[in-house]
Amino acid sequence: MDDLKKHTTNDGSLSLYSSSYREGFHDKEGALRESIAKYLLPAQLEQFSNTKKIVVLDVCLGLGYNTGCILEKLLQSKIKIEWHGLEIDKRPLSLALNEKVFLETWSPKVLHFFHCLNQSGKWAKDSNEGTIHWGDARQKIYEIKESLRFDLILLDPFSPQKCPELWSEEFICALTERLSIEGRLITYSTAASIRGSFKRAGLKIYSIIPSIDEQNKWSSGTVAMKKKIEQNFISKNCQLKDLSTREVEHLATRSSIPYRDPTGEGNSQEIISSREIEQSKSQLINTSLWRKRWNTAQ
Repeated sequence: MDDLKKHTTNDGSLSLYSSSYREGFHDKEGALRESIAKYLLPAQLEQFSNTKKIVVLDVCLGLGYNTGCILEKLLQSKIKIEWHGLEIDKRPLSLALNEKVFLETWSPKVLHFFHCLNQSGKWAKDSNEGTIHWGDARQKIYEIKESLRFDLILLDPFSPQKCPELWSEEFICALTERLSIEGRLITYSTAASIRGSFKRAGLKIYSIIPSIDEQNKWSSGTVAMKKKIEQNFISKNCQLKDLSTREVEHLATRSSIPYRDPTGEGNSQEIISSREIEQSKSQLINTSLWRKRWNTAQ
């Protein structure tokens, strides 16, 4: 595990830094805090209060914080859960389950879930079930029953410049096909390339409102849906908002050109190089002009 370095984030929760990707698994302010702010709260689980079953897909499980936060809430209800995870690396979860600070973060029910995944890749408790699909998500998503539709898709790979394979237009289309009519695809990314791919896949996109101590940010992430969110859910608890003029204009710049991986087997350098060539030939607005305009406007 020489390429994975443990550290404690500012909220006291465990995280990892990957020297291979040269990127941390979480915001330095807090692994747990980030999952709550960028995945749990935007999911607005109260919308499922009258639902008998919820189907969840976690893309890049990592240490499990996003799913853990969701399950802590859902397991208090009577809603039946079907969970699927896509993850290429078994080490982060295994490492976390040997750390006292991580074990103290979760309830016994959620820890049981994590231990089951780590030991057998399967979880079954009461009427709930879960499966982790170890391997490249681009291929492993096709192990999941084609007819299954997800109410929540938690998209959390390393950033697009570090792991473009899981942000490609083709992979986003594959996720969109699996999203239920009322479902939400949630991600921390605010990149124009990703939001542009969501829109081209036919999704409505909303911005996650930054928390009070992140007011210097214009957005904390993105929620994408097949249907418009009811207005009361947009304003509720100030979690989501329509895209601002600034964010809409961002989608008209060269930054909106997507990552492309038509074979589903491209490596990161190939995908990034191809995009850079496409950007260099593009007639779209140079992103630096958009940035300059809005920096001036501030």
